[in-house]
Amino acid sequence: MPILFALAGATGIGKTELSLSLAERHNAEIISVDSRQIYQGFSIGTAQPAASELARVKHHLVNFLEPTKTYSAGAFCKDVKKLLAENPEQNYILVGGTGLYLQALTLGLPEMPAIDSSIREALEKQYAEEGYEHLHQEAMLVDPEATTPIPENNVHRIMRVLEVWKATGKKFSELQKQRMGGIGTIKAYHLQRSREILYKRINERVDQMMKNGWLDESAHLSKIVPMDAPAWQSLGYRELLDSQNNGENILSVIDTVKQKTRNYAKRQLTWFRWQMESEPVNLDDPTDIAAHFPELN
Repeated sequence: MPILFALAGATGIGKTELSLSLAERHNAEIISVDSRQIYQGFSIGTAQPAASELARVKHHLVNFLEPTKTYSAGAFCKDVKKLLAENPEQNYILVGGTGLYLQALTLGLPEMPAIDSSIREALEKQYAEEGYEHLHQEAMLVDPEATTPIPENNVHRIMRVLEVWKATGKKFSELQKQRMGGIGTIKAYHLQRSREILYKRINERVDQMMKNGWLDESAHLSKIVPMDAPAWQSLGYRELLDSQNNGENILSVIDTVKQKTRNYAKRQLTWFRWQMESEPVNLDDPTDIAAHFPELN
């Protein structure tokens, strides 16, 4: 199989530099496993690869989808399988933090039932009237296992959990375990750091994003991308826009974005630890890195 292995880990943990070095050693290209880096134009706030990084190693499934389009684990699997079929001699490394995509690719897609459109319409009305928090609380009550790893403000996935429950009386998390069509086991590593170091890296990365023009990027995108587009669910963008529109203190908003990002990273760490068969690699320990990736020595 042309996929050599997968590097999975929380946002800000250090996947980028490690994956670039490994890809260069193996003459491999990188397949991004990130549900936020897919959208065109939403580059700074989702930490899409920089031009210098793209020049080092070819990347796939990054910055390719219109912001108004939705993307799913099923679409990800289809795109990866197509890429593999068209390039059977090319080596690839899977890199990212969207565990559900990686799980779907290896184990297969859940056999989900068809949902009557009236159920989704009722949920959309509920969302318009009561907001995201109410939907999230309801989803946590009926299926906490499926709801806990969902990123902040991802309305589409919260609705998916609820519509499956309302249509079938079954938990989305239970149906996910009934899978078909996966490509099979892939050697996977989940990257770790101490919480203190990880959270420090996240705080510094948000500060760097602001220096790189994240606020201006958000303002520009608000003029050309409808606010109901799925791309706006990417963490931090709405918060920055609200700071401009409501005159909020930008430093306070940045602190909120940092806190939400740390919370998301914590959920990712938990997911990779318990939901995916993989080997842990401690990025704080050069000896552990060398033991798992001797080709870097």
